[in-house]
Amino acid sequence: MEIGIDVTLYETMFIIHPEKGGAVKDYIERFKKIVEEQGGSVAHLEEWGLRDMAYRIEKQGKGYYTLLQYRSEARAVDELERTMRLTDGVLRYLTVRVDEAAEAAAQAARESHAASRKSEEEAKAGPQT
Repeated sequence: MEIGIDVTLYETMFIIHPEKGGAVKDYIERFKKIVEEQGGSVAHLEEWGLRDMAYRIEKQGKGYYTLLQYRSEARAVDELERTMRLTDGVLRYLTVRVDEAAEAAAQAARESHAASRKSEEEAKAGPQT
């Protein structure tokens, strides 16, 4: 993919129906393929797993949460949202355009937090003999 002016960083959070939990990987692969077919590239993927929802959606109190972060043009977002709207297993989705500067600061904070947690775990483990 050639990086041009129109390529933007997006995040799409989607919730899969709890009864479709076995097919979460299939949904993820399908959505990643759509982004790539539209000339985009997947930057990051987080599977949050089965979680309680703040309120019921389609009589469901739980759902499989997934965060997909990708760089693409707006047409990829349109196609991805169209596909999610037509997919029965998707309870809800939300796409936002990510501010690049804010994302860089958040990534630095995540790395700093991970490093401090690692040092805390090493301190708890004590000296290795």
